[in-house]
Amino acid sequence: MLLTEKVEANKDNLVTKSNMLIEANYKLGVVEQKIILCLASNIHPADSDFTTYTLPIKEFTHLLGLKGTPKYTELRRITKELMQKVFEVRISRKVIQVSWLSYVAYNETEGTIDIRFDPFLRPYLLELKREFTSYKLENVVKLKSSYAIRLYELLKQYERLQERMFYLCELRKMLGAEDIYPAYGNFKQRVLVPAQKELEKKTDISFQIEEIKAGRKVEKVKFIIQSVKKNKSEQLTLFEENLEEFKFSSTFAARVKKLGLRMGTSISDKTIKNWEKFGQDYVLLLMEKIQERTDIENPVAYITAVLNASPMEADSQSAASEESVPLLHLIKYFRRTKELMPNWFIEDKAIEELQSHFNMELEEAKIRFGEIQAELFKVLGVIDRNPKNDVGKNKKRSVKEIVEQLQKHN
Repeated sequence: MLLTEKVEANKDNLVTKSNMLIEANYKLGVVEQKIILCLASNIHPADSDFTTYTLPIKEFTHLLGLKGTPKYTELRRITKELMQKVFEVRISRKVIQVSWLSYVAYNETEGTIDIRFDPFLRPYLLELKREFTSYKLENVVKLKSSYAIRLYELLKQYERLQERMFYLCELRKMLGAEDIYPAYGNFKQRVLVPAQKELEKKTDISFQIEEIKAGRKVEKVKFIIQSVKKNKSEQLTLFEENLEEFKFSSTFAARVKKLGLRMGTSISDKTIKNWEKFGQDYVLLLMEKIQERTDIENPVAYITAVLNASPMEADSQSAASEESVPLLHLIKYFRRTKELMPNWFIEDKAIEELQSHFNMELEEAKIRFGEIQAELFKVLGVIDRNPKNDVGKNKKRSVKEIVEQLQKHN
């Protein structure tokens, strides 16, 4: 028998979600989103498992903004469709698709509805201690656009840092708008600007838009985030009390995250802690140094490789030259081309480059490559497998093609 709990559809409830769930790819209608958020706002901080939540249909439909006599029938249609929709979340090398709800029941004689989350959502909604975002339900139930709701969550997550930057293609995915308004101008006027007006008028944050171009084309969109309310909100207090980030070098962490945002990437608290042991000044100097680099696709992996390749004392304030470190030189060398290269080719060219650039003998270059091979392949996104598997009758032709591609970028 399912355990049930009677709850109220109260706009003053807090919605608390893990940041990973906020950044998952999904597309829901505005009422569907409000159903999920209303349900999430009824989870208690101490809950260790989901219960089946029972809500009065009359209050629930009023909170969702459903009007008119057919609202009961309409709600049944909406929840039925919602049961069939999934969201995607990436965990390591897996892309997982899962339903939002596992159970919905209408109690016709009692005028109530029973709803239960899918069990997979437990780690994203229950007993959250770090890397989560909280806000009052009232901030989203008044919004009329599904894009506005999604954008609110994505920006609320970074309210303390006051800015967040996305690659345009990633922003479209997060908002569920990949296939509409292909021209940026239309996307801005139909999606971003209406959401901007709604958030400023109805929520506790507002934002300004900055466009970052590659040539004449908009490549990234930066949001400058402002808090509308002057006093600290209840959700921000909750955020500060629990987030482990505030237990260590919060100023350093904030600066690292801000520099990461400028490079279009989100840096986790665990990564920042790991970097800190190399010296705060060294890390910040390194991040500032590569701000304008366009050849680095994965800044977090690159910086980690730099730090591990040239460890320094924690109080050091100067960065070693990248060209003096073989691993860093090879990363930069192979980043000149966007072409996919087999690992046997990378190995051959890397050994040649170590001989040429660092004046190494052949055997020394082979040994040095063996020491840095795993880290190099990881940064370049190459699968480390037996080179013999890559060698076939077309190897000579492949070598010629790859050499030509590299020469184009020299």
